[in-house]
Amino acid sequence: MRGARAAAAGMLAAALVVAGCAAAPVGQPVDPSAVHERPAVAGFHGELHLPPGGGATARPAVLVVGGAEGGIMIDPLAAALARKGFPALAVAYFGLPDLPPTLSRIPLEYFAGALRTLATQPGVDPHRIVVWGVSRGSEVAQLLAVDFPDLVAGVVADSPSSVVHASSTSPDVAAWTLGGRDVAYTSVAHQDDPQAPGATVDGSAIDDAAIVGPILTICGDADRLWPSCAFADAIAARSPRVTRLVFPGAGHSFVGLYLQGAQAPGVAARSAAAGGTPDADTDAAIDAFDRAVGFIASV
Repeated sequence: MRGARAAAAGMLAAALVVAGCAAAPVGQPVDPSAVHERPAVAGFHGELHLPPGGGATARPAVLVVGGAEGGIMIDPLAAALARKGFPALAVAYFGLPDLPPTLSRIPLEYFAGALRTLATQPGVDPHRIVVWGVSRGSEVAQLLAVDFPDLVAGVVADSPSSVVHASSTSPDVAAWTLGGRDVAYTSVAHQDDPQAPGATVDGSAIDDAAIVGPILTICGDADRLWPSCAFADAIAARSPRVTRLVFPGAGHSFVGLYLQGAQAPGVAARSAAAGGTPDADTDAAIDAFDRAVGFIASV
């Protein structure tokens, strides 16, 4: 059984590498006016984007958390949200020189610190902060809403999971910790049935019923990396506050890939491995982003 789990986890890791999701060097943020937050000073590595012209009126803000690609490749999403009027902070948590090398035992308190920093920024309503988590980052978004309810008003779970998976390096190592303890996780990679008994027995199912704010799930039914639409169904089964967006023919993490641009390094390979067709992914990304903007504004 242990060998089967290790093999399954190895298949997931290989798929992520093929998709270009291994940590890679990342260039300058897309917004030259972004504020560079670094662990030595801020306690986390992030890029803070403020709306053009600032603004005296407090508004919703967004913490953006990427997935197993590492680094801060999700930064274009934060920049796009700022252009829509939302202060947005893209946070990296592994795969850069000042961060852990792998997605292993990352403290949830690290992200909570980033949320507290975002809450103090000009123009931010600290009671209306949404966490937009993509892929593995969706686990973080949901867990933060469960464990730090005073910091999180809503969740966007993009190409989500409904369970906590193991580290990207080993089926026997936790991905996340809280208070120094491992967050319960499943060692079964690519779990085809997210509502299977095992997800409850091992404690890895995320307690979405405990999330007091609204949740928006975004998925493509042609996702090749994991069954994100089945995971979204499981989230909706646990919470009455879920709005589901399902996009036929779209793959995995299509919003972020679209915003990074087809010519960005590695995007073509990652898009091919993620599933979906270019036209379906593009149409889905534009629609999903617009509807997510409306969701954030309503929080």
